[in-house]
Amino acid sequence: MMHEVRSIPTAPRRIRLRPLLAHRWPLFFLGALCVITGGLTSWMLFLAAGAKPSDERRLNLGPATIVAGVVERVEEPVLEANGTPIEWPDHVQRQAVHYTFVFRDLHLSGTSFAKVGALHQGDPVEVELLPLEPNRNRIKGTLLHLERGWLKPGNWLGAVVMPGLLLLLGWVAGVFQLWQVLVNGDVSVGNVTHVRPVRFVLPEMLSVRFEFRDHRAHLRSSRHWVRLHSELGMRLHKQQHTGWFEPMPVLHDRRLPQWNRMLLPLDFLPVNSPPRALDPRSS
Repeated sequence: MMHEVRSIPTAPRRIRLRPLLAHRWPLFFLGALCVITGGLTSWMLFLAAGAKPSDERRLNLGPATIVAGVVERVEEPVLEANGTPIEWPDHVQRQAVHYTFVFRDLHLSGTSFAKVGALHQGDPVEVELLPLEPNRNRIKGTLLHLERGWLKPGNWLGAVVMPGLLLLLGWVAGVFQLWQVLVNGDVSVGNVTHVRPVRFVLPEMLSVRFEFRDHRAHLRSSRHWVRLHSELGMRLHKQQHTGWFEPMPVLHDRRLPQWNRMLLPLDFLPVNSPPRALDPRSS
């Protein structure tokens, strides 16, 4: 009959902040990168939306006043390498049209984009404008700006910032889960089975595989990354070259033993008594 292995009460454990915050650091890095870049891009696009995109929307919503105007100049469309006009994102070929008009004894001018060949110099046109801001105007049936989906601030918030926040929440959940294991986990003895460097990752990391028995004496296998230049990493790296690994304490969650962490023996010293070097002369 299998008997349950009872956990032995221990003194309060040392919880080092740096290893705790470094737990699942790729999630933190990717989440912070998405939130920062997505937030800054959304803010810049929000500020830019106060220019032509805003004028286009306001003219669409109205109310707009129609006045007579005259085409002064038509620019040649931008051509592709084969000589055909470049299409806008809505697959329509357009060219810039400059025009003048009179509104309340004011001689004003403007520029909008019409289909290629639709207007020519000297053509009479209808100009729609905002009566309180006549400098917001365009030729009726043309465009000031075509708003693209990838240039909308809301799309960046939804596609970049929100996933970044979810990654940060996952990192916070991982840190909290590790903290629970370090504070309340059961102690077992772990035997290192394999150590190898993690390639293409900075700071330098070691992937450590080890085995331990949980509180029911079931053999468990696990692994996690250890920073090479940490005290645990340096000890494992040195032992890797000797071919012999000393047993290390492993903390694991009682309900979910797959939540575990390998530590150093000094992490189990009493909190109020800092570790001291042993005097070789003492008996």
